[in-house]
Amino acid sequence: MQNIKISIEEKDIEKEMDTLASEWKKDAIISGFRKGKAPIQLIKSHLRGKLRSESVQRLIEEQIVSTIDKYEPFIYGAPQLKNINESENNVEFEALVDVPPDIDINYGKIRLNKEKKVGEIDINNELKRLQEINSELQSVSRAAKRGDVVFIDIKTSDESIPNYSFTIKSDSFSQKIKGLKTGEEKELETKFPKDIPIEHLAGKKGKATIKILEVKEQILPELNDEFAKDLGFESLEELKSNLKEGLNEEVKENQKDKIRSEVLQKALDITPDIEVSPTLIEIQKKEGLSPEEAIMRAKGLTLIDAIAVKEGLSIEEKELDEWMERLAESEDNELEEMGERAIRFVKLQILRNKALDFLVEKAKEGGNNE
Repeated sequence: MQNIKISIEEKDIEKEMDTLASEWKKDAIISGFRKGKAPIQLIKSHLRGKLRSESVQRLIEEQIVSTIDKYEPFIYGAPQLKNINESENNVEFEALVDVPPDIDINYGKIRLNKEKKVGEIDINNELKRLQEINSELQSVSRAAKRGDVVFIDIKTSDESIPNYSFTIKSDSFSQKIKGLKTGEEKELETKFPKDIPIEHLAGKKGKATIKILEVKEQILPELNDEFAKDLGFESLEELKSNLKEGLNEEVKENQKDKIRSEVLQKALDITPDIEVSPTLIEIQKKEGLSPEEAIMRAKGLTLIDAIAVKEGLSIEEKELDEWMERLAESEDNELEEMGERAIRFVKLQILRNKALDFLVEKAKEGGNNE
């Protein structure tokens, strides 16, 4: 929150009154003159009180907009006017604006820990995931084992769920099912899966009767060139190369996020008394955070917003266009429907990322100077 003092000189009020009187001239009705024919000075004389009041209001709004423009898009709430004083020479007032505070931060105190080198990327898990996605299920007459998909009827004392399917893993429920064959029935007491559609059993311990309807084995496709071609690649090597490249990018992004979080926390440690907007805290609460989490999240956002303002960070038109294009290509219909608010949201993301990157660079410079 910023408390800003603003003064409007009388000459500017008079000038605005002239402008406003000209706007009112066509509709003004003054005794002795036809509608719209009264002189400007006569309109000012007859309607001075109303003209002055509206002119002052206009100038106040213009001054506030002009004053808080440098904080855009970091304006969290509507400004509040207070202590309006009029004299013969000017009109003075204060505006409490809901924007990031001015900060004094010593970037030299922020040190970045030495980055760990990224090891060799293992794509085996990703290949296995692709195999599982493209696998086929084949009915078997043997007992169910780990990795099989089983279809069962579940009956409790007051509910029944037909044809529930799940993959046998290492959880306690799976262990009770493993070893059963199609057609077999068993009463059991165990901890049930969280996604089971019986509210009082989901993720909890309970009793139920289970009947095995069918056991299916997951048949994985072979990892060869044919498998890769089915996924749109020329060969298995090309598929592996593509996966490795994607995983490398993912690792780099994760590492980048980790470094940003580390540096932001260190910046917060040296600015413990930063003033946080109540509006920003409420926004975080609406996103489902607890009061404590909302305050911490709002503190971090306030600091990076304040840094963006302090350092005069800006957005190039090309950057905004690229973000908006990605937004248009995404399936986030809620953001698309936001219109102008979506643009403001994108601007916030760009500038906050730039502020974090600015902090990281300052931290690296600090580390190199040691």
